[in-house]
Amino acid sequence: MIHRFEIHSDIGVRYNLTEGLTVPVIVAQQKNPSSRRYSGKSGEARKSERRETFLEAAISVYAEVGYHGATVRKICARAGLTSRYFYESFNDGEELFTACYEQVLQELLSKALAAAQEFPKDRPSQIVAFHRTLFLELKSKPELARVFLTDLASVGPALSRYFDRSIDSIAGQYAEHTPIHHDDYEVRILVRKALVGGLLHLANNWVEEGFVTPIDTLLAATSTLYGLSDAIEISPTE
Repeated sequence: MIHRFEIHSDIGVRYNLTEGLTVPVIVAQQKNPSSRRYSGKSGEARKSERRETFLEAAISVYAEVGYHGATVRKICARAGLTSRYFYESFNDGEELFTACYEQVLQELLSKALAAAQEFPKDRPSQIVAFHRTLFLELKSKPELARVFLTDLASVGPALSRYFDRSIDSIAGQYAEHTPIHHDDYEVRILVRKALVGGLLHLANNWVEEGFVTPIDTLLAATSTLYGLSDAIEISPTE
């Protein structure tokens, strides 16, 4: 392997004995590879870019062949990077899938929350907007919906644990839009988790059936689940 060196004024000197003579040998100081800059970017910046490239490539491959058909080789080929760089960012395929799941989930929730925030003083409309956006996003990307909902159970224990934590996270984000009237804080948390779990189960079944149930029917179901059926007027979904 070829090393690049920088010679500084404070170079080190060591001595070797060659045929009985003391010969000074210049010892160059090797530059830390992570501090090198190419095209104005540091090693850490390039590493971060490669990681993002792998995430985008993996999501694309998952959409085509599912989690179990997405080998490291296929993902590297789609990313245009070698396996060496893959293992620079991820220990294995399961860790990559977990990172992709987190990214897809956060993008989905961000869109749903943004839709809800268009109705700052109208809680029933917030609930409808949130769920309508979730269902429309899932239906618009059916391959990803299947991968990140129906394939979850078969991926592995690490993702199952992350999925449990994500339910906690979503329940926390629900808190602003779904006040639970109970004095016990723990009860309120458990109710929100149950609501999130029910929503995900409903969405998973909807994906598996091929999106047959009309979105308006799903919205009526979630409105009833949230105890808002009498307060909500659901306009037809286009």
